[in-house]
Amino acid sequence: MKKTPTDMKKQSIIIGTTIVLVLFMNACATFKKPATINEVPIQERALTKETNGIRISAAVLGDQEASQIFGIDLARKNIQAVWLDIENNAGRPLYLLPTAIDPEYFAPLEVAFAYHRAFSADTNAALDEHLLNLNFPIRSPIVSGSRTSGYIFTNWKKGMKVIDVDLLSREFSQNFTFFAPNPDFAQSGQAVIDRMKTMFSAVKLQDVESESALREALEQLPCCVSNEKKGPSTEPLNIVIIGAIDDWVTAFSRRGYAYQELNPRYAFGRDQDLSAHKLSRGYTKAQAHTFRLWQTPIRYDGKPVWVGQTSARIGGRFADKAPLGVTLPLNPNVDEARDDLIQDLAYSQALIKIGFIKGSGRTQQAQEAGSSKDTPYTTDGLRTVLVFGDRPSSLEEMDFFNWERLADYR
Repeated sequence: MKKTPTDMKKQSIIIGTTIVLVLFMNACATFKKPATINEVPIQERALTKETNGIRISAAVLGDQEASQIFGIDLARKNIQAVWLDIENNAGRPLYLLPTAIDPEYFAPLEVAFAYHRAFSADTNAALDEHLLNLNFPIRSPIVSGSRTSGYIFTNWKKGMKVIDVDLLSREFSQNFTFFAPNPDFAQSGQAVIDRMKTMFSAVKLQDVESESALREALEQLPCCVSNEKKGPSTEPLNIVIIGAIDDWVTAFSRRGYAYQELNPRYAFGRDQDLSAHKLSRGYTKAQAHTFRLWQTPIRYDGKPVWVGQTSARIGGRFADKAPLGVTLPLNPNVDEARDDLIQDLAYSQALIKIGFIKGSGRTQQAQEAGSSKDTPYTTDGLRTVLVFGDRPSSLEEMDFFNWERLADYR
């Protein structure tokens, strides 16, 4: 039966009225205060560290846990809450610097605004108040003898999250680094780190103390990685990292790097122990740098020594994103990625010493490429040695090994 104009008008009125009623019902809905932290098992799995009279516990909330506590779906906006509990017995007031945890962290009212409803002033106000009450009070000092807890709203991260906590006071600073698992994913970040710390037994460790002995040991390491366990050499192993894992991971985290599973490369008969890439922030894509690291049995002044490979794909930030399992060709100027990494980490305030040694092989010509998938590259054959400390270090305080001079290879 054909509808008349009158019928169509009535139908439009009914639809419009229904929409208004739905909006009105949503507007009348009140914000119900959700679960408290005591009802969600966050504290039970929180990681805890203590030093210099300061005790900190930290945990990452899973998506469901966040919905239970905040009453909103944070993951829908790619937001992830980090819980902190700080007990201060250091004899001085302390300030938390949330930028260390995430340079692009969210203010509580900013988060609340993203979930405001139209025509729901009371509900929106209740949500504002709820998030403000749960937020870690970063504007207030943590006075000595007190304990403060709350949430920092960060960008969502799959799997392990590096929580870098910086506390500041007059003529005093203290850093804590946590490798916190996301409970929604099976693999524990701390378990990965613990495995790294126990990879070599005491009898297999190679302790070196002098700079000359260190140089000799590092130059004897393999020159390159391979695409297969026993395949031909491909990209050069062009970086060496020396330092406690907490110290250098903090440095990479400050410069925007994050753990990322990458296609395997092989050295020492195994694929990489750790891999990472640089995260994009805001509207600007990050440099297309990746790195892979292998722990060695070498210890310098008791500090672990890692060797790695860093490179960038052809096209950099303008290259198309590779499908899962596909490796894009690397930029043939591999030294450029190495040098960029040095400059980047110099601003982390954790790099205390730099040097260059031979050992990363020679230029790979087209006819030497192991397969059609390999890209020829040019290199000066040097690998950089980067030493990290546990205290902030400025550019002018940075020291240098008296080894190869980069200027001699230009």
